This record gives sequence, C-alpha cells and structure tokens, in this order.
Amino acid sequence: MKTTLTLFLLLAVSLVMAQKTTELPRTEFTVNLSESNVIVKPGESKKVTVSIARSKYYAKEKATLGLLSTPPAGVTITYSPSEGNIETSEATITATADAPAGAYQLVLSASLNHKKKGAILKLVVGSDQIAAK
Repeated sequence: MKTTLTLFLLLAVSLVMAQKTTELPRTEFTVNLSESNVIVKPGESKKVTVSIARSKYYAKEKATLGLLSTPPAGVTITYSPSEGNIETSEATITATADAPAGAYQLVLSASLNHKKKGAILKLVVGSDQIAAK
C-alpha cells in the first residue's frame, strides 16, 4: 500500500514539474515578458523581465535588446543588460512627469544572428481608469 501511494505521489510531482518547465523552441528563439500589461503613472518607473528562450542553434548567439515600435513622448525603456549572451534582462519603463496619459502598445524585441523577434507590451500611462477604457 505504501509503495502504491509513493508511486502515485512521484507521478503527480513529475506531472506538475513537467508542466512548469519552459519549453525551448525547436528552431530560432522566442521573446517572453514577465508581464504583458503595465500601468505607469507619470513620474514613475516599472520593471519587466524580458526572457529569451533559444533553440540549440541560437544558444551561443549574442542578443541585442531594443524596440520595434516607437514609445510615446516622455516614455523611455532601458534594458539591463542590453546585449550579450543573455537569457533574461530587466526592462525599465519610465514615464516623465509630463508624459501624456493614454494606452499604448510597444514591441520589446531581441535581435540574434540578424533575426528580430518581439513581444507586445500593453502600456498604460496614467491611472487604472485609462486602462479600463
């Protein structure tokens, strides 16, 4: 009876662990964000983790992080680190005190071996009420 219970628990733990592992792409790479919706009040900053999942072919390639879209006036996005053989980077989204309120879509990108891919970040500058519109 104990053996059956132990085997059942091991099977359950294995299934849970298998579901939580990040699946690597078969070819190329993918860009993922820790959050896809961010609200930044004017004069404040928020941080989002940018992750790069690579296939074996791209495992040793140097990545350069950037933007595929233009941020609104008064909004800047910086990465730390911004290039190298990185798996994760922290993007800091900063809105100046006079940044215009509104909802925007930005594409945070990574470039590896002359190929660019990105992930969409829905950015709201202002309050939660703007995000609800």
